[in-house]
Amino acid sequence: MSDSRHLRLLALMILVLLSSACVKRSTYRVALADLADAHTVQDDLRTDLVRQGEVEDSLRGVMADLRDEIERLEQRRRDLEGRLQSAADEVHRLEVVLSERGAEYDLLQERLQSLAAVEQEVRDRNRIYEEVIGRFRSLIDAGQLAVAIDRGRMVIQLPQDILFPSGSATLSGDGSRTLREVAAVLATLEGRSFQVEGHTDNVPISTAQFPSNWELSSARALSVVRVLTQGGVPPESLSGAGYGEYQPVALNDAPDSRRLNRRIEIVMLPNLDVIAGTELND
Repeated sequence: MSDSRHLRLLALMILVLLSSACVKRSTYRVALADLADAHTVQDDLRTDLVRQGEVEDSLRGVMADLRDEIERLEQRRRDLEGRLQSAADEVHRLEVVLSERGAEYDLLQERLQSLAAVEQEVRDRNRIYEEVIGRFRSLIDAGQLAVAIDRGRMVIQLPQDILFPSGSATLSGDGSRTLREVAAVLATLEGRSFQVEGHTDNVPISTAQFPSNWELSSARALSVVRVLTQGGVPPESLSGAGYGEYQPVALNDAPDSRRLNRRIEIVMLPNLDVIAGTELND
């Protein structure tokens, strides 16, 4: 039952009492006091309702502020998650780059090691070249051999006329003595390999023993190989090859130039392990 209805009932009761002849004055005063109290309670209730409304309005404002704050924090969280993902992506990219750079560094280190090995090989060959020149000085001065660098290879050149009679693969006495001196030097060069190469001029030969200059040049190269092994050069470090007339060093248009083409060359081969390692890294 609402407050206004209570007041109406109370007022009606007062009127009834006033209209009764037997109503006492004290009862009337009590009724008036109750009516005043009822008005006071009604005013207090109105005040409470107003305050409650104000509190509700304040709470609605606080809730709105909290919702805004929550939305702001949610947006902040999304921004941080995006930045965290970007940072993770960048870390992954840098890890990939670091791995690639590490692989490149390793390749460069291998390349530098290979180049250092090649450089050492070149120094060794130059040292050997100078040493061989010194030890063969007397033979060089006597015109029995020459030492040169050809395409990075040390080449000991021996004129064929000193080593073999014309059209023969049998060494002369002077040729054998010269080769034994050469063998004494080559035997001291440990870890080196040599190829003996036979060359002729373009004058054809056709005998039962040598059908062409191929056979003649090859037989002469093998004759030299045998003397070198007998002189102490390890056989596993020697090979023989015949080139016939196909690698001339001069024109074959005169006796002197043809004589230059008739020759034996002992080539110090490069260190194949060093060359192979460099080629694999190219």
